[in-house]
Amino acid sequence: MCGICGIVDINNSPPIGSDELNAMCKTLEHRGPDGTRTMIRESIAFGHTRLSVIDTETGWQPIANEDETIFVITNGEIYNYQLLRQELEASGHKFRTNSDTEVVVHLYEEVGADFVKRLEGMFAMAVWDEPNKRLILARDRIGKKPLLYSESGGKMMFASEAKTLISSNRLDKEVDAVALASYLTYGYVAEPRSIFNGISKLPPAHILIYENSEITIHRYWKLDREQDDRISLEDATSETRWLVDQAVTSRLISDVPLGFFLSGGLDSSIIVGAAAQASSSKLKTFSIGFEEDSYSELPYARTIAKRFDTDHEEFIVTPDLVGDLESIVRSADEPFADSSMVPMYYLSRQTRQHVTVALSGDGGDEVFGGYDRYIGIGLAQKYHRIPGFIRKGLVGPLAGMIPESPGKRSNLRRLKRLTYPATNTTQQWYMGWMQQFRSESHADVFTPEFAATLASNGGLQDQVAAAFEGFDNPAAARTAQWVDTTTYLPGDLMVKADRMTMAHGLEARSPFLDHRLLEFATKIPGEYSISGRSGKQVLKRAYADLIPSEISNRPKAGFTVPVGEWINGPLRDSTRELLLSPDAEVAKIIHPEFISNMIDQHAARRHDHAVRIWNLICLETWAQAFKVALA
Repeated sequence: MCGICGIVDINNSPPIGSDELNAMCKTLEHRGPDGTRTMIRESIAFGHTRLSVIDTETGWQPIANEDETIFVITNGEIYNYQLLRQELEASGHKFRTNSDTEVVVHLYEEVGADFVKRLEGMFAMAVWDEPNKRLILARDRIGKKPLLYSESGGKMMFASEAKTLISSNRLDKEVDAVALASYLTYGYVAEPRSIFNGISKLPPAHILIYENSEITIHRYWKLDREQDDRISLEDATSETRWLVDQAVTSRLISDVPLGFFLSGGLDSSIIVGAAAQASSSKLKTFSIGFEEDSYSELPYARTIAKRFDTDHEEFIVTPDLVGDLESIVRSADEPFADSSMVPMYYLSRQTRQHVTVALSGDGGDEVFGGYDRYIGIGLAQKYHRIPGFIRKGLVGPLAGMIPESPGKRSNLRRLKRLTYPATNTTQQWYMGWMQQFRSESHADVFTPEFAATLASNGGLQDQVAAAFEGFDNPAAARTAQWVDTTTYLPGDLMVKADRMTMAHGLEARSPFLDHRLLEFATKIPGEYSISGRSGKQVLKRAYADLIPSEISNRPKAGFTVPVGEWINGPLRDSTRELLLSPDAEVAKIIHPEFISNMIDQHAARRHDHAVRIWNLICLETWAQAFKVALA
């Protein structure tokens, strides 16, 4: 796991300087704390900050082919590199290192740009083809590793993080209004945009070729939408077990200490259980809890740690949010409002004191239907059969009167989310569930100036709405899973996992996001995963002999944090000072009166505005940390 950056300037006028390249690398040292290497050759400059995991002695990058005409830098891991190496050596290629990255060099020599189709793993990489003056950027299928780029005037820049490109002083820190609207709506900036004008994200499963000052981008992999009704439950169960076991085993390869995030939920428990069966050594597991009992799952984590006799460590989050918030937000790189980044930040910091690599259960909910909202979408279908005048004239207003319920899980809260505010379709309901500032409220929430700027740039481009297009049944749970896998997963969950772990130089691996597992899980009939009011049925069945029923049959909890209590507690004073100060940047885009009313209503517990207030806290903190004007 590493940080990568580079500049291509075919005209090379003025020449690319080492000071500029070193300054870019400096912004990525947290991603690669073990050392930095750079290369400048005429029109190309590569920078690489390394976190040594595979071949710690000789695997420094850039790595070149035998005659030093092809160069590669990579962020990530290639899990099938040993098999690929055998094939390439049989074809006559000579290797200088034991690194997984060197496989990419020779594979490119063999098959050209199609090399990326042979790779299994998580990666963002750059290939420089010297004879053809060609730059190739590639990103893994799911979007686990980030890659941003900017092209102007015959110059191409790329990096693992936006702050690296901004640090070059070749770009202005001008906020993209459409990207900002995306953030306010969903809590993250959706690809291919970044928060800055002039900087784009290479989408997952895409490859970019920069040649003759022209950019060509194409998708090399796409998750299938169609299920295969011929697959039996027995076959689905056995194949799921085999694929998960294989995914876990392939991710145990490491030349440095390796451990596991253990939440006590089904997904992380399965990863630990599968690894325990595949490993001859004692596993190291790490868990995090909260002072608020209703949010803590440590007892369940202890059950699994005891079941598999792991070397277990746990700790309670007592976050110094006032002191640490800027560091957490800065680590996110762009505005980012998933509150679970807070415990992930602390968990990663604690885990890094013991290991360099950690496996997690990320992706299990999207792949096997574990979220409450997948169950809720079936209830929403039934709810929307009620005539509209009843839903909007009676049920909706009555639901709006339901008081806010404290704690992590509440049936009243679920009922309110189902019925209020009233929506016209199940798809609208689902999108509303995912939104923070709901799109229908933008006209009342946005300042006239920001609304005008947004309109002049084409308005909100809703990536979730676009992802729902083309489905025969957009209101099905299977459709929602596919939409989440292509939007929420890379835009939110993978951003959180990558940025918070990399903030501490920790590599995170996610076996459930093995692309072969995803391909199979997408094909199995939907009822094998979601049945009645419970998801992950085939996964539970596949590991029934390994995971205790008290873990597999307990309600979904998730990595939820008591952000609402924090806003009314340790963040109470700082929230008002931050968002209601005369020079607050958020006041340029959100009506100050609206912000003030939200804070007052939340403090009086008349309405739970935690998600929206947290969204603005993160945005304002980010703007101040990076000295960016929002409008």
